[in-house]
Amino acid sequence: MKAGETLVRPEPFSQRVRNLRDAWAERRQVQRIAGAHDLESQFSLLLTLHSWALEAAMEIDRVYAGAVAVAVSDPPTAAIAGASFSVFVGNDHTLAFVLGERQRAGAARWSVSVSVGSAEGGPVAAGPERRNGHWTRARLEELLLTVLGAWERAQSDGGHVPTGR
Repeated sequence: MKAGETLVRPEPFSQRVRNLRDAWAERRQVQRIAGAHDLESQFSLLLTLHSWALEAAMEIDRVYAGAVAVAVSDPPTAAIAGASFSVFVGNDHTLAFVLGERQRAGAARWSVSVSVGSAEGGPVAAGPERRNGHWTRARLEELLLTVLGAWERAQSDGGHVPTGR
């Protein structure tokens, strides 16, 4: 190690064990509702995604110390087609989660989809892709990071780089 360098320590093993346990518990919980395509299961998934989005928004606010406005709309109140919520990053970057119905082989199949929008364009469908599986907290967080990155690029392009409070 060179002078002035600091040793980066990995997170404690006990925290890694807790993270592993929690990730699998969450996966089992969501797998039951995400794998079913009835209206009630998908509405429950939409509410779970809303809860995760709220937690992520609070974390973004904590890290950015208010330098970027992040808001999550109220949760949907009824299991109906078009039930939705949105996450807003800054004034013009949005994730919109919507409960929709598709007719497939004569039967209704419900699912949650998301689109990304910005002042420059949108909305654009963003997932999850069927071949890659179901919604997870990590997928939601990746989408939020994508939108947050777009906000950062817009700030840089406009000559303003956020500095925090």
